[in-house]
Amino acid sequence: MRILGGSPGLGVVVLLAAGCGGPDDPEGSGGTDSGSPDQVGSVCEIPDDCYPEVDPADLAGPVECLDRVPEGYCTHHCADDADCCAVEGECQTDLPQVCSPFESTGMMMCFLSCENEDVAAAGADDPEAFCQHEVSPYFICRSSGGGSNNRKICVPGDCGVGAACVEDADCANGLACDTAWEGGYCGARDCETNADCPDDSLCIADGDGSYCARTCQAETDCTFCRPEAHAATCTADVDHADGSDTPVCAATHT
Repeated sequence: MRILGGSPGLGVVVLLAAGCGGPDDPEGSGGTDSGSPDQVGSVCEIPDDCYPEVDPADLAGPVECLDRVPEGYCTHHCADDADCCAVEGECQTDLPQVCSPFESTGMMMCFLSCENEDVAAAGADDPEAFCQHEVSPYFICRSSGGGSNNRKICVPGDCGVGAACVEDADCANGLACDTAWEGGYCGARDCETNADCPDDSLCIADGDGSYCARTCQAETDCTFCRPEAHAATCTADVDHADGSDTPVCAATHT
């Protein structure tokens, strides 16, 4: 399970020589519920974790383990979109990729795309739904940053209240795992008012108790960081402690 929280790193790690999978993953990362099903976007700690079936010297540029997103992001340098998926074995899916800057790194790298035309071609309802369904429930669609050449890309997001969990250690920022809900629910119980809850959550009465539920504006707010089998629902049909009718992400009781 992808455990997200805290501050992402401030740089990237570069590989200039050949490499295979990491020490805990001899066949390389990727294809899990928390990482990308392709080699781009796979979970990594070091560049050696990336592109295990490809000689890095054959790629368009040096391999990176981008650490500005949670749990790392495998990618490589590029000059344009054609440099992504240009080598046999580089890509394991038909997911679209773009060559894009990222924040202030000053480098052009390959990313999974959620550009409007790619989302429309996949028949997805919106970019967030596209990234969650086609890549991972733990991914979001965001601007890459980096100035006028920025693109819309799928990258891991920061999970918080409402994320699936098995134990407290799975939850970010000191949240507790409430196993009263199918798939678990990161948050806090026994709140009395909204002030007792973390940001972007509200106090909801639940039988003889209460819990903090994530606020939402769309269903993708509630499927984020939750496997499809345990997706929550965006609804106002709950008992708010303050009597309001703001929609929240409600999961199913165990």
